Amino acid sequence: MNLRLLAIPLLALAPVSCEKVKSLAAKATSAVKAGGKARESAQVDAKLQALVDQTAEGAVFRMDLPFPVRLEVRTTNRHEISGRTYQSSAIEKRTDGVKGTQLAISKLESDGNKVRYTLEKSSFIIPTPDPPDGGKKKKTEESVEQVAPSVPPVTFHRSGKSWQAENRSDFRAAVLSKQLAPVFDQLLVENALAPRPMWFGKRRFKAGDQLVVTGDTLPMLLAGTPKGTLTLKLESFDAVEGHPCGVFSITGDYSRKQVPDFEGRIIDEEVTIQAGKIWCSLLYPIILRRELETIQTTRSGGQGGLVERGQGSIKVTETRVWKSLDP
Repeated sequence: MNLRLLAIPLLALAPVSCEKVKSLAAKATSAVKAGGKARESAQVDAKLQALVDQTAEGAVFRMDLPFPVRLEVRTTNRHEISGRTYQSSAIEKRTDGVKGTQLAISKLESDGNKVRYTLEKSSFIIPTPDPPDGGKKKKTEESVEQVAPSVPPVTFHRSGKSWQAENRSDFRAAVLSKQLAPVFDQLLVENALAPRPMWFGKRRFKAGDQLVVTGDTLPMLLAGTPKGTLTLKLESFDAVEGHPCGVFSITGDYSRKQVPDFEGRIIDEEVTIQAGKIWCSLLYPIILRRELETIQTTRSGGQGGLVERGQGSIKVTETRVWKSLDP
């Protein structure tokens, strides 16, 4: 496992057939089915709960409230990965098996015209192989953690309709500015710094209601230009760090091209969600938590440089602590 892979939020997965990948992942059983074991209901912030539009007929997923300008969003991503990676360039080809848990914690601060991105932690935990004699692992040898080097925060500012990284004399900032400027608005939506352009409408939802999301409605769940079909079922109402949400089970398949992240990586992805849950805010068009059991194929790079591909299964747990700093 090289350090470059440690910070990748999704395993670089190869463009193989969906059926082949599904058969690969079907051999493994996950500890989390249909979004995992039931979580204890979280306490809802009373001030936020007062803004919820809910009656005996159900709840409306609001998008009429003014979206906050000043925000702080801390995201914790945990990905349990099992699969293979493929790297190729003009001088070499390489194939590696990948099994372990990737953890990334990042913080975003926005005031509407500036966004500051800080990667607070990035690590990959590799399980220790079973002893050859069938003996028990020692507690101190259960895993090996590889920690990616720390990097300084990067601040982006709005210039007209585009976004640029500040301090572009710094090489990393200059590269990020060039790569992310065309897709920065997509990053804002995907990371809950801007409202999703489409949401659940004025319909009231109650537990048990189902919704098929496909075609032009996919941007309510996925930024960019996704294709595919996802099926949602409202399971319950809960909270994420006090923020009231509706909890949906989710299954289906989708694909996207040119998906960016704040580290400057751009990938193409094909994803099958075998089982999972998402926590959708009842107040704003944002998603605050995901627990997904997935099979993924992705590709990054090209244009004469290093190409990374791979295939495998990834169990995703993503949680956002979303705070409005508006007065």
